Amino acid sequence: MTRLRFLVAALGILLGGCTTLHAEPTYQHGTVTLPSGTAISVEIADTPAKRTLGLGKRDGLRSGWGMLFVFKNTGRHPFWMKDMRFTIDILWLRNRRIVHISRNVPPPASGEKPVTLDPPVSANLVLELAAGQAEALGLETGQSLRYQF
Repeated sequence: MTRLRFLVAALGILLGGCTTLHAEPTYQHGTVTLPSGTAISVEIADTPAKRTLGLGKRDGLRSGWGMLFVFKNTGRHPFWMKDMRFTIDILWLRNRRIVHISRNVPPPASGEKPVTLDPPVSANLVLELAAGQAEALGLETGQSLRYQF
């Protein structure tokens, strides 16, 4: 009987560990307001685990949504398309100002190594939107955005 209890306890620990190792992070929501006054709902990626996963393993973004990556330090934060399944626009921001935009960045083809995008300037925020949204919304380098989360 003692051996059976040990096996049941060990199995419980093992299964419990498995579920926590593969749990998807929970994202806070916020709003990014554009110069036009248009508001975009965003998920906030503010921890290493959230920033690492990003929009990976998803089939797309909800209409009118994006993801805002928040970094503690300003720096040249490279982004890559690991586990991405759809094309996006990536905007690097220093505080509130757009300092660089990569438009229509495609996911890697099957079996291809993901591309790394290294911005030429430092930033402390990165906004990812569905492909074509930066152009459709009239977003350009130098513009200021407001955000709340």
